[in-house]
Amino acid sequence: MSRFAELKRLDKKTRNKLRAILSIAEGNAIPGLADLRGALGKDQSSALDVILNSRTPLKAVRTSTPFPKNPPFVDTLQPARVIGLDEMLSVIEVGVVSHKERLARLAAQLHAIDQLYAERNKEACLDGIIAAIQSEGWSHALLRRVVLIRENQPKGTVDERVETLVRQAGIKNVPVASLIHAYSLDQNILTIKRSILNIADRGTINRYTRAISRLSVQPFAASVQDLAQFLSEVERCSLMDAVILAKFNAHLFELGDYPALSEIAAALGQAELFEPLVATYERDNVESEYALFKHSTAWMEYDPIRRYRILIDNYYDASRDEAAELPPALAEQLRAWVGEATPHDLISGPPFTKHGYQALAELELSGTATRSALFNYWLTESEGQIGFEKEDLLKLMGVTRDLARTVPIRAVRTAAKLAKDSLVRLILLLLLAKRSKNELDSFLLRKLLEDTAFKYHDGSLVELVKSYEKSHPYVAEYIYDIATEDFLAKLTRLAPHRSDIPEIRASLHEWMASFTGDEHFLQRARAVRIDHQINRVRNEIDDHRIYVDPSRFASWIEDEMMIELNNALTSTGSGKKGVAVTCDETMLHLVMTQSYNSFCSNAVFGIASYLGRRIRHGTFHGHLYSSVVNALQANPKFEPLFEHAPFAAKWEAWKDAYNKAVQTIIAERLHVHSKSKPHGLLTPEVYWPAKQEVLSAAVKVISSNYTETTSIAGIDQTMIDYCWRLAELDLVAVTRYLRAQQTPLKNEKFLLQELVPAAAPSGARLADSFRRELQLSIDRKLAAMFGWFKRPSIVAPIATVSLLFAATVAEVKDSIPDFDPQAGADSSKEEIELVGDFYHLIYDSFAIAVRNAAKYADRSQPLRRNFEIVRDKGKRLVVDFSSTILPADDPADVSADIEARKQADFMDANMYEDKSGISKLLLLAHNRREFVLDRYEVVGNEVRVRFIYALEH
Repeated sequence: MSRFAELKRLDKKTRNKLRAILSIAEGNAIPGLADLRGALGKDQSSALDVILNSRTPLKAVRTSTPFPKNPPFVDTLQPARVIGLDEMLSVIEVGVVSHKERLARLAAQLHAIDQLYAERNKEACLDGIIAAIQSEGWSHALLRRVVLIRENQPKGTVDERVETLVRQAGIKNVPVASLIHAYSLDQNILTIKRSILNIADRGTINRYTRAISRLSVQPFAASVQDLAQFLSEVERCSLMDAVILAKFNAHLFELGDYPALSEIAAALGQAELFEPLVATYERDNVESEYALFKHSTAWMEYDPIRRYRILIDNYYDASRDEAAELPPALAEQLRAWVGEATPHDLISGPPFTKHGYQALAELELSGTATRSALFNYWLTESEGQIGFEKEDLLKLMGVTRDLARTVPIRAVRTAAKLAKDSLVRLILLLLLAKRSKNELDSFLLRKLLEDTAFKYHDGSLVELVKSYEKSHPYVAEYIYDIATEDFLAKLTRLAPHRSDIPEIRASLHEWMASFTGDEHFLQRARAVRIDHQINRVRNEIDDHRIYVDPSRFASWIEDEMMIELNNALTSTGSGKKGVAVTCDETMLHLVMTQSYNSFCSNAVFGIASYLGRRIRHGTFHGHLYSSVVNALQANPKFEPLFEHAPFAAKWEAWKDAYNKAVQTIIAERLHVHSKSKPHGLLTPEVYWPAKQEVLSAAVKVISSNYTETTSIAGIDQTMIDYCWRLAELDLVAVTRYLRAQQTPLKNEKFLLQELVPAAAPSGARLADSFRRELQLSIDRKLAAMFGWFKRPSIVAPIATVSLLFAATVAEVKDSIPDFDPQAGADSSKEEIELVGDFYHLIYDSFAIAVRNAAKYADRSQPLRRNFEIVRDKGKRLVVDFSSTILPADDPADVSADIEARKQADFMDANMYEDKSGISKLLLLAHNRREFVLDRYEVVGNEVRVRFIYALEH
């Protein structure tokens, strides 16, 4: 189709905007095009790409520069070159011939820079990089060395010259940010690689930066066609980058056919410098080889680096389920590099690779990356059909990493089937648990765990884990990671009752706390038990009709949002390494809005998926139509009505209208709002003040958590929690709509004027009873359905303050049965709802105050209380308790005792029980800034307590 024809596919307003953007010669057209594309549908976006990729000259188009003076790490409008590999290499060859002398000079400069780095003379190395940029321009090859120096600075130190270069390159530009994250010693390279490879494809608008970003994690091209496209983008960065990438992928073409390119390639990456560069990493440090792998693309022109990465790039990779088949040339080089290593060789002591580079072999022996890749390579090559020695496998679990994310699924499944030893089978099935989506694999793991627990540990999963703690700690950790509430819910023998699930999970958290020495896991155990107590009081059975798969959503965050998230959290303040003064809140807002949109709209794990599978295609029609109609028609009481033909005809007419109304709700309303479903009730992209408040709170919490920890660990859970908070606000629209349908659905005018009068005169009263029963049934069904569209309690319940109080009372009554705080003693003027982990703090403080009242106050008198939201200094929850002192006690003595407790040291309050309540409250206030113990004193014959909680929103 011609460019003119594609233009006609755009509406007039869009065409005018596009012409304006493309007619401006100065400036970068990409931001304007990105904004324009964001407002277009799929068809118009496709037309826009065709227009932008056309060969028609446009003023906004930039041409590539072989030696760019300005950093070339941002998208500009550059039409795609759809050419074959031979033609692309010929273009590069022509460029090399034209600039051979300059390229040779730059190759010598890169060698000198690497020589200085190997000598650990980073100041002179940096001088060389700056000189090379000034004389030969920017390149990704030089940027990689700048970031390498940045990441290997001693912890807590900053080199201003390095930071200046990074800021010049554009620390917020995707290629620069992705390179920083890939080289960071604190980041998991598998997560970063998946995130980079999954950067959203926006066609012409970001095709270039996607390709440049890929250099840091996946420089191998998948095919001849892939290399042609890869080179066509990288050549626009700099000519030297294109030469290096071509050399790295020389197995896909004959390098000798391009003499000039071959000559410069030979001058790059002198082999004798490889081992000194590797020797810059501490050979006895278990993390050194992992760091080398992360940083190795800094020297990708070195042939040993290319051969080293053949193994790890292809067999230590979480971005695909199975390793791709290698080109014959690479497969042959890989076999020569690794030899015939077996699992026993990986843990026996001598070097297990055959490459002959001593410094690298020493790193491999002390590290985990090559061992992990070799284990996966061996499994893939053997297709899992060779047995394991149990001791070898157990030792391997301690000297490998990320196997649960990288093992080849089919081979491990086969190996598990063939395994004769139950522990070997258990390890293999645990490795499969997170990697495989096959329900049979999960079933086999659950069955083996249950059989083992009942055979050796009296049916206790916790005891099973404890038994592996000393002898096989990696197995114990794997089981802990796998045994989530969802997983435990399917262990019907180990957890036969719903109440067993939270108790087992809480006990596993407690085990993890003792195993790691991390008290954070004790807090998680407490949270699980509080949730269970709340649900016990609520007596709620949650059927999860609205749900979001947390593990799949967390994986989506890793794949799609991690680069943006890392960029927002590390490119802040002065931009210095290790400094997180403030966070980029604009970008965090964008991350959260995009994540929430997927949380609602994703067809695999989002709310939309469960709306479709569980409600639209299942329970909604059955609950609201079939169960109402069938129950009435099956009731013998109403049989005489249906035997009367006029009544039966009117009943069929009413049913038909009722069915159409229900089907219309299903077809048009129970959807996420979109162009195809304009009447969808869920509107994740619309933000009114209440949603903006929650969104701002999410950004604030993510920022503060990162500022405190300088780690993104656990941020996915925070994002999930706030996505549910946003969803609850959107789900109100569904219940509001259903309430509004109560009258229209019943079609009362038809019932009163046509159905009831159609009954025989003798059945008039029965017909009226039928009408009332029908209307009551619809009301009941709708009332039950209101509970479908809310956050499932297994995720984290909404807890009203009164419910939290009732839950603490129920817990106290387990040990003090005659305690009765009396319902009429609550003077609160409103029902206050709380969401998320914050209610755990309130529960803990309530539990102490209520137990003190039950133990020491007059239980014949009510426990008076008031819960109130105050907005004078931000939003605060103020709670007042008032209990009556026992007649036998002297108020002065009680007051003196309370004051003494308030003055005592409270730091060890959790170490003892008797008379520790006030001390525990003081400790809680000390540890949690959002909680204040405002009052605990005697007034008259009463003990009065006031808690103040600062709420986020």
